Amino acid sequence: MVKNNKFFAQSYNDALNDYIYSCENLRGDRWDWIVLTASNDNQAKAYQLQIDKRLHEKRLPIGTNFCVVPDYKNERVGSGGATLNVIRYLAEKDGINELLNKKILIIHSGGDSKRIPQYSACGKIFAPVPRLLPNGNISTIFDELIIAASDIPNRCGKGMMIFPSDTEILFNSLQIDLMSCDAAGLSIKAPVTEGQDHGVFLQDDTTNGNVSKIVKQFVHKKSETVLRSLGAVDEFDQVDIDTGCIWLSSKIINALYSLISVEKKFNIKKFEQFVNPKVCLNFYADFVYPLAKKASLSEYFLEKPENGFSDELKQCRKKIWNKLNEYNLSLVKLIPAKYIHFGMTHEMYDLFVNDILDYTYLGWNRRILTNSNRGTVINSYISKDTILPEKCYIENSTIDHCQIGNGTILSNTDIENCTIPANVVMHTLKLNNGKYVCRIYGKNDNPKSAYTSPFMGSSISELIKYTKIEMNEIWDKDIPSIWNARIYPECDSATEAVSSALNLYKIIHNIADEHDIKKWRSSIRHSLEDSFNEADIIFMLERQSDISKKVVLENFIDDIENGRNAVDIISKLNIFSWNVKEFIDELIKRANECKFPVCMRLYLACADICRRYEIETYGYNYSLFEDRAYESICRTIINSTNDRFKTEFEKLHFVQDSKSVELPVRVNFCGSPSDAAPYCLEHGGTMIDGALLLNGKKPIKVIVKKISEKIIRFGSVDQGYKDGFSKLDEIRNCADPTDPYALHKAVLIATGVIPFNQTDRSLEEICSMLGGGLELLTSADVPKGSGLGTSSLIAAAAVKAVNEILGVKTDDEMIYAQVFLVEQLMTTGGGWQDQVGGLTSGIKYFTSKPGEYQKIEVDHLNISDEVMTKLNDRFALIFSGQRRLARNVLREEMNKCIRNDSNALEAIKNIEMYCAIMRYYLLKGDITSFAKYITKQFELVKILDKGASNTCIEYIFDVCDDLIDGKSVCGAGGGGFLQVILKEGVSKEMLKNRIQEVFADCGVEVWDCQLV
Repeated sequence: MVKNNKFFAQSYNDALNDYIYSCENLRGDRWDWIVLTASNDNQAKAYQLQIDKRLHEKRLPIGTNFCVVPDYKNERVGSGGATLNVIRYLAEKDGINELLNKKILIIHSGGDSKRIPQYSACGKIFAPVPRLLPNGNISTIFDELIIAASDIPNRCGKGMMIFPSDTEILFNSLQIDLMSCDAAGLSIKAPVTEGQDHGVFLQDDTTNGNVSKIVKQFVHKKSETVLRSLGAVDEFDQVDIDTGCIWLSSKIINALYSLISVEKKFNIKKFEQFVNPKVCLNFYADFVYPLAKKASLSEYFLEKPENGFSDELKQCRKKIWNKLNEYNLSLVKLIPAKYIHFGMTHEMYDLFVNDILDYTYLGWNRRILTNSNRGTVINSYISKDTILPEKCYIENSTIDHCQIGNGTILSNTDIENCTIPANVVMHTLKLNNGKYVCRIYGKNDNPKSAYTSPFMGSSISELIKYTKIEMNEIWDKDIPSIWNARIYPECDSATEAVSSALNLYKIIHNIADEHDIKKWRSSIRHSLEDSFNEADIIFMLERQSDISKKVVLENFIDDIENGRNAVDIISKLNIFSWNVKEFIDELIKRANECKFPVCMRLYLACADICRRYEIETYGYNYSLFEDRAYESICRTIINSTNDRFKTEFEKLHFVQDSKSVELPVRVNFCGSPSDAAPYCLEHGGTMIDGALLLNGKKPIKVIVKKISEKIIRFGSVDQGYKDGFSKLDEIRNCADPTDPYALHKAVLIATGVIPFNQTDRSLEEICSMLGGGLELLTSADVPKGSGLGTSSLIAAAAVKAVNEILGVKTDDEMIYAQVFLVEQLMTTGGGWQDQVGGLTSGIKYFTSKPGEYQKIEVDHLNISDEVMTKLNDRFALIFSGQRRLARNVLREEMNKCIRNDSNALEAIKNIEMYCAIMRYYLLKGDITSFAKYITKQFELVKILDKGASNTCIEYIFDVCDDLIDGKSVCGAGGGGFLQVILKEGVSKEMLKNRIQEVFADCGVEVWDCQLV
């Protein structure tokens, strides 16, 4: 029922919240002990490893003791014997008096998992459940049981709760009250037809109350006829089924302990009378049955035992009866409630594959921690070329270039280049001797069955006939079964083991050749039973963790490649089984192998992960990996520019002694940062710029001279610097933006004068080949950090001058490209708008298409002299008195683009659209509408980078707000010049007076400028 599902979902979430709280806080009641039983020391070791991992990761309730208790002497002593063994163990730990004041949860999990052999080694209790826990880990039956039991300590007294390990119970702890009863059985309602296969409680009709009723009888696996005759069936044809969850108060624990002690001291002789393979006590038949009000001793003696009737069992039952029959068993009806039984292999398959949609309200999902888009897959990596049907179940496996049969189960198996038959189970184990075994069997097989029973569509008896092998070569036990048949070859590798398993499939279907049969017969072979007992559990768990790492890594990279928002990806990234540095190392390896733009995104992701996990140690910090991202952009632009304009150094030589170039600055009306890399490389760019004189002059000046000394001399006239360089490496290092000559050096590299990579030539040899040394002097009559494209235009003038003095014919496209490269070499991350905007006069609308090489299409707008005059009358520059390095601004903006920030990408897209609209209005001569879009793009720029404006800038705009129709920052913003479009009728003198009135003598002033 849908209503029930809503109740179960909410109840589960309530329990989950209790569990999460208990993992973080010591307040409230909790279990003093949680104990798992195991069949032997090896299985106990496997369980303990998995518990220890959870304890280390703080995934278990704090303040609770956890332990695993193997069956006594590693012999099968039954669930009742295991319970007595736990009581013995805890009494030795705490003392019996202290133990009787504890709250204990026992999860009986000591089976061999014969019906689902793939979980024999790690334990069925640690079989995965198809849901992801909030901590990012895949849930298991164990985790689900711990969650379900989290709130029970608040609703019980001192005592012991017994849970089965193969069933998940959906209920609400508010339905339980165990404070005052001797013992209690938790039941759910189920149809009588289902009750035939379970234990059923019959309540005593003479008891009152709705919460706790006394159990009259407890019967097990009785026919419908018998159940009806006993009065177990209600008017809705339902019975009270035993969930396997039994509560025992301290009184019962004390009574049970008295069976194995003398005067409250443990007695080994008495203990061994009850705890041994021959007696093999069953918890439900031997301990629960006597608690029923109308149980009789004679009927108790007839209860079906776990390991056959014997005089020893009869004597034990007589003593147990005398201890327990005086107590009452209460019946706690969980309504509504439901149990999920994991049962046999085919039942688990149906749950996870055919019926999984019925459990979506519990968060179950077909695909957990995988890259697969088909099948039910948990913690597995599936190559994209693998053919995977929707009806299959894969866990803890890697599959490469395979075809998987319908209805197949693959567990803990790595396969490649294989075809796997339909409806089989394949499970690979590494043994303690370092060898491997791949167990294969049919999905519907029952390994507990006799060897003549169905097995992979045939039978082992048929296998014997086909191979002519003697039975004693397969079995050394009296009762041969599928479980103990030695048919699985021991191999040197997992790959060989898979091949051997497929060979066994061919043999059993009589399609193998003599060579295959001979190879199988001569091999060392294992059974399902001995292979799990000899399994290397540590390797298995480490391998599962390695697969998780691989899947997390591959999914992360896939998400990055597919353009998903990196911030979202990283925020959801749960590196629960990784050392963060190890994860980053793996990302770096992949980044080094990838091409642009994936490499760039992976490097920046490493930077963001460092920031998220607060890693700031040598070699692992945000700045280092951010720089790597931009280095990859730089390499891409270097390669694309060199491919288009590769300078032949041997042909370079001075053709004149001196060359000077003067350029205006530029004003960017709209479009930034669409011209910046990497945005423009992936999306193309759109700009609308104008060339600008300051104080009636071109402020950018560059002089290149041939000098007699065989050195390179750089100078910055406006900064007062001038130095000579005689070593090549000093010039090749141009990536420090604080270096006063970084631009000069980058210009010589971009033009091919200085090789970017290592060379055998010395600087003196290079100068000799050129015909002399070279002096590069620059000057800019503009404040530093002006936002008017100063550095790029100096680079443009320098590139033009250097090329021409050395006889290289240039055009605008070549200068655009080489200056774009200069910006990358300097790591300032600039775009191509500055050089395009200022290299030639006029107002220009220019665009580029996506591509690693940016070919700029320039449209010189045909604006009438009248409109140009009006625009110059209304356009004004205000110096903000602040300076900001464009590199920092652009990086923040471009980082958002690299991360695929949808808001940032949408903002830039709209800015590009505004460029086209502004072009339209400018050509129409509508300066007022043009001005409004300057303001609109400024608002989008502030979305991209909050630092584009600041309190001081906004105050300047506010001061003159009534005088202007449009406003924006120049360049990337954050300082430098501000641009405004005055209202019609407002003069620049009025603006100057307003600014002077408010900002006298503080550096904020209106500059003389003219668009040309």
